[in-house]
Amino acid sequence: MAKAGQRKDPNARQPGETYWQHQSRLARQRQEERDKAQPIVPPEAMRHGSYERRFVTNVETNTKADTVVNRGGDPVSRWEAAGRLSGNQMVAIAHMQRIWRLAGLEQRVTANYGERIGGVGSSERVCLNEIEARQDLHRIRAEYPPAYFNVFENVCRFGHAAGQAGEALGYGSRSAETRAHQIVCMLADMIYDRERL
Repeated sequence: MAKAGQRKDPNARQPGETYWQHQSRLARQRQEERDKAQPIVPPEAMRHGSYERRFVTNVETNTKADTVVNRGGDPVSRWEAAGRLSGNQMVAIAHMQRIWRLAGLEQRVTANYGERIGGVGSSERVCLNEIEARQDLHRIRAEYPPAYFNVFENVCRFGHAAGQAGEALGYGSRSAETRAHQIVCMLADMIYDRERL
């Protein structure tokens, strides 16, 4: 039993804890200490990317975390970090990404089994949001030439390399990456104006 002036040893075996539970808890603590000592992004990856440190707050739980954002991940992130996209263009791109997400057209990393509705009170509201988003998407898509909108979608939604997306327009005097950037900027400006964002 600990005396009044002494602190209890956190590594000591807790009452009711078996030997294996005690060893497992100590191993977890050692692993957490090692993880905290390691950088978030390995140095090899840091040399090849364009990383930016950010301090973010989770809105729901109000927890704060130190994060590292890879600004070289997709063309939109690179262009935003380099100042090649205006604020209005970023608002239009974010608006379109929101529409794709609400329409259920976002890229999934894992399989989605069953109907899982997060953050919304009723499934009817989710269905109405999806229907409205799909109508908006079809209306917006119809306002622009299909080849241009496909480049915009490939870059902004799927994160394709700008050079790869720009090649779909054929060859010309400008590089494919430059053409893709110009098309994304042009469509983002037009979407911003037409949608009155």
